[in-house]
Amino acid sequence: MKKLIITALVFVFAVSCHPEKQEYSQKIIGTWTIEKHDDQTSEKPVLPYTNDDPEIMVFEKDGTYTNKNGFFKFSRDQTIDENQTLYFGEKTKYAIKDDSLLIFDPAKNRFIGNKILHFTTRKIILEQKDKSTITLIPFSEKKFDNPPIDEIIVSKSPCFGSCPQNSSIINKTGHLFFYGESNNSKNGFYKNAVANKKIKDIFNELKHLDIESLQPEYQISITDLSSQSVTLISKGKIIKTVYNYGNESPFELRRLIRNISYLYQNIPLQYIDLKDPVLLYDMKSDKQEVTFNNESETFYLFHELLKSKQITKNTQNLPFSGKYHVDLPKDYDFQHVQLYQRTVNTDGRFFKVQKRNGSFTVYDLGYNFFIRNHLIQPLNRNENQ
Repeated sequence: MKKLIITALVFVFAVSCHPEKQEYSQKIIGTWTIEKHDDQTSEKPVLPYTNDDPEIMVFEKDGTYTNKNGFFKFSRDQTIDENQTLYFGEKTKYAIKDDSLLIFDPAKNRFIGNKILHFTTRKIILEQKDKSTITLIPFSEKKFDNPPIDEIIVSKSPCFGSCPQNSSIINKTGHLFFYGESNNSKNGFYKNAVANKKIKDIFNELKHLDIESLQPEYQISITDLSSQSVTLISKGKIIKTVYNYGNESPFELRRLIRNISYLYQNIPLQYIDLKDPVLLYDMKSDKQEVTFNNESETFYLFHELLKSKQITKNTQNLPFSGKYHVDLPKDYDFQHVQLYQRTVNTDGRFFKVQKRNGSFTVYDLGYNFFIRNHLIQPLNRNENQ
């Protein structure tokens, strides 16, 4: 009994010695942002975004820290002579030790400490290593009543430089299909075999994105930058496609693009040996045309074709025709690029695809992709002249 009393007294003494730590741990839970000052001179991490993004951070009870700007590291892969952007996601760990807030930076693989100068439920003042201070204030995130989203497709175009060029599609069951074309830490086709919680977290975060108010395109008057397109799928059909150039779109959409396009770096993936992806852009008939709204819609159709049935039926009346490129060799002559073109004939459901060797294979989607997604329109005769 005496031993039990002594142990209890030691515990009470230990807690009473650090009442601030317990108080800090309770008060810090929630969402915060950095208070802006005109004279603020503290250094900010270099991010691949030029916008003045809100610096939003979330502290959870279990020690999870979320920085909604993410953690990056930039390097050059000498083996393939390409710049590489490594993205470590948004989530990491934090701890409060004595009078300091410690946050683990996965890009630097170490904890970053900030001394706590002031701490209340309305304001936290931290002193950084360079003696500058930052002030955190509570932040209330908006939530929107969006339609149910089943799949999201993101495509990134190249730029005059070393911007990653890739396409990704995720679904709400937690699966990713990725195609890296250039300047990625993985190039080629990949997928995950096991459903991943990180993907489900992305869908959960959609509540902070006002889908209804998104414009068809956002762009600035500067050349040679990378562009991105995002396509949202609800109940098996496209409900919105957005084009983003120069990172002019709302922060939450750019955040969605970032978390999906770099997702391949943060979950286990399996390589898929796929050749000659059927990436279509424009399909025409005598009186109508099908124009895809950006690369994300093209990639969505390609992914649907991968799931389709190959049939031997001799299909007739496939009014739309178009072309795609088989994989180009590294030393190909641009003046003879037509040698790598192949034809596709379709009515929107059945796709008769010419292969590399000139033979044809017919695929059945099981539904009409063009009609379901309202992609057919009258042919613009002026473009044909």
